[in-house]
Amino acid sequence: MKRISIDHPDAINHILLALKNNQVIAYPTDTIYGIGTDIDNDLGIKKINQLKNRQAPMSIVAHSLDSLSNKLIIPPNMKNKMNTIINNGDTCIVEYKSNSFNSLITQNNMIGFRVPNYPFLITLLSEYNKPITTTSINTTGQKPINDPDEIEKIFGTNIDLIVDGGIIENKPASKIYIFDKDNISQIR
Repeated sequence: MKRISIDHPDAINHILLALKNNQVIAYPTDTIYGIGTDIDNDLGIKKINQLKNRQAPMSIVAHSLDSLSNKLIIPPNMKNKMNTIINNGDTCIVEYKSNSFNSLITQNNMIGFRVPNYPFLITLLSEYNKPITTTSINTTGQKPINDPDEIEKIFGTNIDLIVDGGIIENKPASKIYIFDKDNISQIR
């Protein structure tokens, strides 16, 4: 396990290398710490589900909606609402075009995604030029861990890289909205 501060001058390069090498990383977002990997890393995705003690789809984070829009099926009459949700840093679950995403992170032809409001993560994602998986770092049913020291203590031997952005204080996880045909439902 390696740990690097987001303030380290080569932090982005270390994280990019970890992702390209299909490693599992813990990283800060604008809301909580997430755990993720490359969206096509089957072993990493399975490892994250095992660490969380679950079998479930995973959301992804991307640097912009434009970077995903050619893979998503967005009802035209809901695009403005989706933009508002995305600009708030919240998660949208939407239908995607066939064979656009790894089936390990999707369910019922739907994918969850969000664009974080966190400059460090946006820079990382735009340089990686590909989304990464994201889910809270915790065991299912437990509160997310927002202290990198705690993350290292609990998950350190099972994570390849912890990106230390300091303690994230009292921020709730993003809200989640499902876009289903002509309906939008908030599920968290």
